[in-house]
Amino acid sequence: MFLMQNMIKFMVGILFLVLAAISSPASADVTINGYTFSDDSTELHMNPYFSTYSRRVDFQTSLYGYGNFGGYSLSQVFHQTFTIEGIECIVIREDISIPKSGRLSSNVDVHNIYLYYAKDTLDNIHVLQMAYYGDQGTIIWDYTDLPEGNTTLKYPKSPTSGQEIFFGKVGFKILPLGKAFFTTLVFDSLPYADGSITEYLTYGIGIFSMGHNWNSSINGYSKTGFPPELLEDDESSWDEWREDHCFISASSP
Repeated sequence: MFLMQNMIKFMVGILFLVLAAISSPASADVTINGYTFSDDSTELHMNPYFSTYSRRVDFQTSLYGYGNFGGYSLSQVFHQTFTIEGIECIVIREDISIPKSGRLSSNVDVHNIYLYYAKDTLDNIHVLQMAYYGDQGTIIWDYTDLPEGNTTLKYPKSPTSGQEIFFGKVGFKILPLGKAFFTTLVFDSLPYADGSITEYLTYGIGIFSMGHNWNSSINGYSKTGFPPELLEDDESSWDEWREDHCFISASSP
């Protein structure tokens, strides 16, 4: 009898825990700088300008150098998850190799940047923390270090020209390059960069190119290894890239 009573108490306790788990949200909403983050903060693929990969481990961006960065590369890959102020973030590791001082040289600088991304409830992506390791030493930054009036917003779901973003602003809402359309983000005051950095984003793919305005010249990385500006005049470059990367498969019964 005693054993039976204990078993009943045990089962009631388990039932209570299950009901409590069902009735309680997985995490409380958190608001930072006017943006609300919920329990879907790691679903970065919901932002159409970031990536189409719903599985975080599949995320990878590979770009090839042009200008004085020719022969060098930039990559971004999923690193881990990390929680900041109750908001679960996706940590992306960016690895960059460039010539010393941005000039052609046999000496190579390797920069590593850890970007802590979180998606808000409107599918915008924010940077809540950043760690830079490179020739300028180590720079650790988080959202509490933002200058007054600045924003954590980096990738708006619906960008507009001139919109303020993370240490910069949206350049062109739509920039036609060949037969594609791009949005440009200009980061002109990043803590670790002396010059501006421009990202060319294409819908459903993410970063197509990244231009670095260093040493009074434009150098950078792109999917093709060519400056994105050239695609405006040379559609064949875009056509070639499209043929290599975009395809449709079909079958019939």
